[in-house]
Amino acid sequence: MSTPRKHYKHPAESEIGNGTIYLEAQGDVIVRQVESYRSVLVWADKSGQADERFPLSDQPLSWLDLDSDDAITASQFEAVWKQAKAVSG
Repeated sequence: MSTPRKHYKHPAESEIGNGTIYLEAQGDVIVRQVESYRSVLVWADKSGQADERFPLSDQPLSWLDLDSDDAITASQFEAVWKQAKAVSG
């Protein structure tokens, strides 16, 4: 039996400013993420990323300061993932 995937939305900071990060995790491993900063929307997963400045997090999920308020549904994550893939390949 595989570990269920969980999804989160959390404030983020980068070299281009403040934004939001969306995460999909399986157990303690982040498997997909989307980062949104103003007009920049990028994705990353184990196969690669849309922008080399924003690679897939290598930190365990437990390292991040997430709580139940950060949880989102799988469909909310999929919507933003689809949008990021559409605009940044």
